[in-house]
Amino acid sequence: MKGQTYRQTIREHLGSAYLLPEEKIDSVLPAFLDTLLTHMLRLEKNLLDNDLELLAKSGHVLKGALLNLGLHELADMAHAIEQCCGTPQAVTELPQQVARLKEEIASFTRQAPRSPF
Repeated sequence: MKGQTYRQTIREHLGSAYLLPEEKIDSVLPAFLDTLLTHMLRLEKNLLDNDLELLAKSGHVLKGALLNLGLHELADMAHAIEQCCGTPQAVTELPQQVARLKEEIASFTRQAPRSPF
């Protein structure tokens, strides 16, 4: 999916699942995207720290945030990261999985997140 398609999916989901009018979506979307970026930063930090337990938890939290925005394909990617943390191939697979998810999220956020660390 491309960035604009992700944004349209989010807008449609917020409108249908939460019954938000367009002006409310315009109001809350920047905060939702900022939160999503913060979760992604945490996921990357846990990967760099090689903390698989926290990485799995971060994947789980990110999965929930993505589902709240109606981004099921990306939530599946976060779930795969969460599940991979408990496998022998985690060391080789996780860097690529995290990079791929980061690239997808960057395609529709395109803003610099404020680091919580």
